[in-house]
Amino acid sequence: MSLELDKRQRAMLREMGVQVWSPLSPAPADPISAATPASASKSPPTPPTSTPAATTQPAAASRAPVARPSPAPAPASSPAEPPAGASWRVDAAQLFAGEGDAAAERGPRWLLLAEGRPEELAEGAGELLKNMLRAARLAEGAQVWLAPLQRSAGPADVQGLDEVLGHTQPDLVFLMSRLGAQALLETDEPLGRLRGQVHDLWGLPAVVSYDLGTLLRTPTEKAKAWDDLCLALQVARTQHAERLAAE
Repeated sequence: MSLELDKRQRAMLREMGVQVWSPLSPAPADPISAATPASASKSPPTPPTSTPAATTQPAAASRAPVARPSPAPAPASSPAEPPAGASWRVDAAQLFAGEGDAAAERGPRWLLLAEGRPEELAEGAGELLKNMLRAARLAEGAQVWLAPLQRSAGPADVQGLDEVLGHTQPDLVFLMSRLGAQALLETDEPLGRLRGQVHDLWGLPAVVSYDLGTLLRTPTEKAKAWDDLCLALQVARTQHAERLAAE
């Protein structure tokens, strides 16, 4: 236990010859280290050594691609129309233009084989055909016979054509049907190749053109049908002249 003495008491004891012993005071603390908090006296942490970037690709990228099954080929579409070898029937021919005209009786004879039922050829299709013949002046000085050409059930053949040809004895056959022309001419050539040339139909010249239904649905094809009609006019006149010369 230490005795705490103030300055006056210490001075009085020294005057009395009494030596006063006092405990050694602790050394003053380093002001710098005292001012520095304990946590700051610790050495700063060593920054982590940077490791080189990995040279390997991520796991997702290193996976092998998954093989996907190829789509199955689409099934071949069935033809929307019957083949050219289908059965066709030529109905009885009716005089369409030139009836009762003496000049027409001496002029070229036409046989129009038009695809469609008789009632169809008597309505809008028939009006279109009349306009075409009127524009070509076929109603003047020529006989024009019209026979409906229809598809029918049964084996591939053409029925009724020989009777119609024998009755009309045409100088020219104007075939207004792509499928009908393919069947009668026994060919699978498209309409673009059948048009623009003269074919042999049972010993008679024949010209192929669009059917009337197509011309009603697609008026832009009428110009091509007019070209076919002009070709048929030339052929009919030539055949008519040869027939008259032979008579």
